[in-house]
Amino acid sequence: MARISTLMTIWMFGVLLAPFDAQAQSASENRCFPWQEFRDGACVAKAEPAPGQSRQLTTTPREDPPPAAAPVIVPPAPAPLAAATQPAIICDGGVRTGDTCSCPDGFTLLPAVSGSGGSCVRRNAENCRGGSLTAAGICLCDGHVTMSGETYALEFLAGKCVPKRCPESSYLKEGKCVASNDTRFSFTCRTGYIPDDHIASTEAAGLQCAPDPTFCPRDAKRTDGTCAKTSAIGIACFEGYCTCGPNADWVNYLCQCNAPYRNVGGSCVAEPSLSTSEKARPELQSADPAPSHNPCPRGMVRTRSGKCAVAATRLPSIGELGHRYERAYRYRDFPSQQGPAQQPDPMRR
Repeated sequence: MARISTLMTIWMFGVLLAPFDAQAQSASENRCFPWQEFRDGACVAKAEPAPGQSRQLTTTPREDPPPAAAPVIVPPAPAPLAAATQPAIICDGGVRTGDTCSCPDGFTLLPAVSGSGGSCVRRNAENCRGGSLTAAGICLCDGHVTMSGETYALEFLAGKCVPKRCPESSYLKEGKCVASNDTRFSFTCRTGYIPDDHIASTEAAGLQCAPDPTFCPRDAKRTDGTCAKTSAIGIACFEGYCTCGPNADWVNYLCQCNAPYRNVGGSCVAEPSLSTSEKARPELQSADPAPSHNPCPRGMVRTRSGKCAVAATRLPSIGELGHRYERAYRYRDFPSQQGPAQQPDPMRR
């Protein structure tokens, strides 16, 4: 027990004296300069740290090298604003000057349906009565007439614009007026034609029309009631007019091939030159009648070129009138010639 008591007494004195030694040492260290340290009871210079070994901690963190700057992408320059699109100015048959369309003398400007400008036309021309003749020679029958409370569009026939046989929004088929179901167009095929279901109709190409096989013009009817065969071809119709294909012309209501062309598959083609023996073969002869046999409309005659022209009225000259009067005066007292029924029978007594 005495030994244990002695050890406890020594331990307690050590605990009580330790703070004083630490304070004494701290006080001694505080008497040294910052570049000195207290060692062996005296202030001596601090030992230099070995290369690569530093016990002093840096107060600021090490800065990493700045990252490589990303390349600056320069955005492309904006495209210059396009100039405002000028509205389309139509000037058919005239001279365009700025925003206006000037027509030649004798022509007036027909305003376009859409846009600015229009077409230069001549009203009531000699070969386009009741319509408007364009500078290209197309007769526009753009008028309408009202008959019996119904409105009829006009169509070109023999140099003038005449009413169609059926009212608006209908066309003639098999002798009857049939309503049109095509809402894309505000017009229908002309008389003698029906819509062609085999060719697509578009606004640019026009309304495609094929000849009505049951239609017979008045001048093509025979005495027995049958209709003479024609060489009519298909047409394309637009607002106010229909186009007749190349090598063809309007004969009555139909677009027919001119001589020496003939209708082959709906187109007017030149007839190939055949030898005399080949022409005699019936299978090579054309089934179409000769163009010169196709009758012209009333008041028109066929020229040497095969086209129908307006017949010029010719009055008798003064000499012809005098000759006719002299002949009539000379034989005024002669009795009229008796017919066979009025002559006496010599065998009868």
